[in-house]
Amino acid sequence: MQKKQGISLIVLVITIIVMIILAASVVITLSNTGVINRANEAVDLTNESQVQDLAALVWADAYMDNLRGQELIDEVTTKLAERGVTTDDWNITVTDTGVSVTNKNSASGTGLGSLITAANYGDKVDYSVTVDGTTYSDWQIYYHNSDYVYLIAAESIGDTTLDKGTTVASLTSDELSLYEKFRVGDADKYTLVDTVSGSTSYNSQAVAQLIKDYSNFANTTTYGTNVVGAIGSPTLELLVAGWNSKGYTPTMTLTTDTYGYKINNTCYVSVTSDGLYVPSSYYYWLASPSADYYDYVVLAGSDSVGLSLYDGPYGVRPVVCLKSSIPATAGTGDYDFSLTK
Repeated sequence: MQKKQGISLIVLVITIIVMIILAASVVITLSNTGVINRANEAVDLTNESQVQDLAALVWADAYMDNLRGQELIDEVTTKLAERGVTTDDWNITVTDTGVSVTNKNSASGTGLGSLITAANYGDKVDYSVTVDGTTYSDWQIYYHNSDYVYLIAAESIGDTTLDKGTTVASLTSDELSLYEKFRVGDADKYTLVDTVSGSTSYNSQAVAQLIKDYSNFANTTTYGTNVVGAIGSPTLELLVAGWNSKGYTPTMTLTTDTYGYKINNTCYVSVTSDGLYVPSSYYYWLASPSADYYDYVVLAGSDSVGLSLYDGPYGVRPVVCLKSSIPATAGTGDYDFSLTK
């Protein structure tokens, strides 16, 4: 019996050793073939579960490199930050036994952006802001992408004659950066200019005013760092992106040159919609200069998108840019975005 027990023990030890070798081989293979790296590629940063999975992979990679203690913490947090998971939005806890991440803004981590589809464009949300004693609480979803959700004032505000005295040169770096945040394409494709053919570019000055004068529509008191900012009206790029995503006809195509924007290779297009992008009863400025005339700015309204002189008396529709990860429900009543797919 003792002999049989001894043989069984030897077999057991050999089996364990073989299993360890196989397990190590699999881990090395995964690491060397880049499976871990490829698994990191498709992560929705508004989905807490996916971010946790990403963090676990990053932690395992660092752990296999024999990093421990502060070195492990630094490596994991650095690699996560490179993927957009930062301590601004996430609680990240790294130890020698594992890693955990939770969304700072929501117990559930469900971001507004992950709930929105094109069918929700035009839906009302509870965003509210008070400017100069007037409260504006009627806002609609205008467009969204993986990074941002754009809200627009449901009605045109005022009759605004744009002041050509506001120059692009007077914009701060933050204001110029804000303009780029509201664009949805290549940020370097078009840059506001001060001169056109040696003359003062009045349309760029008008756009500069739209950027400067409406930034206080960003409600950072209630919504904090979830708000990127606000400008006086949507850019033409945003209108085209939202219009086409919603599936309206005709399809809008957008072109640019050194001086501004055109749609469908003309300066004018007639359209019919439910009023979200092109209202039927009023005009509003777009934060986009015209590529056709140095003193014209793009307008939307009365079933068309067209042009007008910078001094035309038309209203504006402020647009607020939120991070796509803003919680749909925070549990405190601050972010009561009750959308469902």
